[in-house]
Amino acid sequence: MEWIEKALWPSVVLLLQIILILANMWVFKKLKTVHSEGNVVKNSINIFVVLVGTLAFILTLPIENALKGQIVTFLGILVSAGIALSSTTLLGNLFAGIMNQSMNRFRNGDLIKMGEIRGRVVRTGSFHAEIQLEDSNFMTIPNIYIANHPVKLIRKSNTVISTTVSLGYDVPRHTIVDALKEAALVTGLTDPYVYITQLGDFSVSYKIHGFLNDSSKFFSTASQLNAHVMDKLHEQQIEIVSPTFMNQRRADETIFIPKRKPVEKPGDVTESPEELIFDEAIKSEKIEKKKDFLIRVDEHIQKMKEQLKETEDEAKVADLKKRIEHNEQLKAKIEESIKEHKEENNGPA
Repeated sequence: MEWIEKALWPSVVLLLQIILILANMWVFKKLKTVHSEGNVVKNSINIFVVLVGTLAFILTLPIENALKGQIVTFLGILVSAGIALSSTTLLGNLFAGIMNQSMNRFRNGDLIKMGEIRGRVVRTGSFHAEIQLEDSNFMTIPNIYIANHPVKLIRKSNTVISTTVSLGYDVPRHTIVDALKEAALVTGLTDPYVYITQLGDFSVSYKIHGFLNDSSKFFSTASQLNAHVMDKLHEQQIEIVSPTFMNQRRADETIFIPKRKPVEKPGDVTESPEELIFDEAIKSEKIEKKKDFLIRVDEHIQKMKEQLKETEDEAKVADLKKRIEHNEQLKAKIEESIKEHKEENNGPA
């Protein structure tokens, strides 16, 4: 009985620690269909529970206080050494992940740019984020790298696409501006405008901008803009060659403009490649949209339940119950769809 009494409190602490970890995992498993940042918070809570639980377990052991102090001191040294050695790796990435999630810098499916890295977000984790690049391959980026570098988030609608071209002083400015605006309109951009960014020794730099309604076609539209800029300038008999080359050539009337090819028919236009390039990122974005819709459905259900408590009219009560049942079925279908999408989306590592 004395031995059981001494082992009681350590056993209670150990059991409580296990229960808290399981409860934490169960809660975030329920919230997983709504909150994508749950993994970071869940892992942080588990680490905290393990550290506090270990300390409480040592303090309740049936041993002398001096020995307890030595064990706690040794544990403190281990934890301090672990923090010092892994501050730039594991813990650094964990804390950076918590900071990134609290700042809500980007979500799954967003188009981002960090230095030379451009792509769409597939998923975010406790220690890293996964990006699908322009070539459809995947890159894993540590959270601490994301926290230490500026992240450019491309807007989902009305984002600006631009390109720059340098032309000689001998070409009228208004002719160039009109041709560049026409190229932007043919590309599908709206409200085009032109900046003269530089007056060089031999050429003028013109930058054409336009608004793109759907940023999911960002890369292909940027390529099309460059192509249409060349076509429209060539149509106006404007040469796009090196000013140095133009100054050094002999007095020859040869014009360096390629021969025009027949205009492509509407049926010949190729489809946008973004759907193939960013297939995994698009799946993640669809999951995020379904999560947002699931939140709105759940809020609508709660409002109808509150109305049901305050309504006495039998006809209204029957109508509210019917609508609640319909929304509950819709909610279950959305949750099932999210679960299926996540199972399909766990492929790339």
